[in-house]
Amino acid sequence: TEQAVAVAGGIIGGILLFVLLGITAYLLWKKLCHLFSYEKLINPVKTTNANAIFQDQANSEIQQKSTSRSRSVPFIIPPTLHGRDWIHLTNEEQVQEDRDPFMTPQSGPRSSFHSLAGAYVVGTINPDLYKFPEDKSETDFPDGSIGRLWFSIEYEQESERLLVSLIKVRKLQPPADSCSPFVKIYLLPDERSYLQSKTKRKTLNPQFDENFVFQVSSKMLLQRTLKFLVYHVDKQKKHHLLGQVIFPLKNEALTEDNKLVIWRDLEKENLEPPSEHGDIQFSLSYNDYLGRLTVVVLRARGLKLQEESPAVGVYVKVSLMNHNKFIKSKKTAALLGTPNPVYNETFSFKVDQTELDTASLSLSVLQSNKGES
Repeated sequence: TEQAVAVAGGIIGGILLFVLLGITAYLLWKKLCHLFSYEKLINPVKTTNANAIFQDQANSEIQQKSTSRSRSVPFIIPPTLHGRDWIHLTNEEQVQEDRDPFMTPQSGPRSSFHSLAGAYVVGTINPDLYKFPEDKSETDFPDGSIGRLWFSIEYEQESERLLVSLIKVRKLQPPADSCSPFVKIYLLPDERSYLQSKTKRKTLNPQFDENFVFQVSSKMLLQRTLKFLVYHVDKQKKHHLLGQVIFPLKNEALTEDNKLVIWRDLEKENLEPPSEHGDIQFSLSYNDYLGRLTVVVLRARGLKLQEESPAVGVYVKVSLMNHNKFIKSKKTAALLGTPNPVYNETFSFKVDQTELDTASLSLSVLQSNKGES
């Protein structure tokens, strides 16, 4: 048994030794083949400093053309593109043909910039032709300007979110020497809620860079309007309106891939006094597909309330008529006696498109009293 084990061990050891010798011989053979595969070049290329050549030739070109208006940048063909059809690019230009890359090019008329490490000039580029247009939005202000506001808007279809970025305001005209501005942002017709920026202390050119989100459906988006109110906070913590920006969304193509950056000049608040009996503000829209007329009663101002009896509430009655014939009416909630009520209520009426020419609306502002209808 011991002899059999010794014989088996000797056989295995011999096989392993034979395998190791074979591997060593194969590696030596591969190394020798790799060494003999290289050939010595007959005409080795002399390496040159391409940057130095470029600089010297550029300086000589500028000296020769000292009367030129701007410094030209050479437009060259790299060695990897040799052999392409580059003829007709410029007059009197020679381009290297598809030949031995180590051969020197033939002499001939070329640009004043010669071979640069195997690359050849085919023309020049004037940098002045590729300057970005100067942004004058921060320098050109109209006479009587009270400030300018920058913002961006973007709409996410899937989540139905309107993203508003308040960027900056420039050239504010405060009522006092110092100015601490902030901005309120509304999405009309809703004037009961708003989003507000941080207050920037003692600056006429505040940089906000704040983001705000409004939740609004895609169907109602184009009927909405952004309103920015810029305020100044004085030392007594009182707010003074410096200006406003009204931006309707109906004409804008809002998508996730289209972020609009917009600037608008601030406008003064409309301080015209109301008419003798007051004013009412409302909006109208019509859906051709559904045949639906939508009325939004926004607010009223300057109403003449009855003083002889205690006011219980003020409301608006909206009536639809056709050929002066009453069709249907709806009314808002009654707000307790105030001369400037804010409603923001929406009403819809079914109206066929063929009836629009003969249909009419009547909006009445009514005051209800205790004990009376």
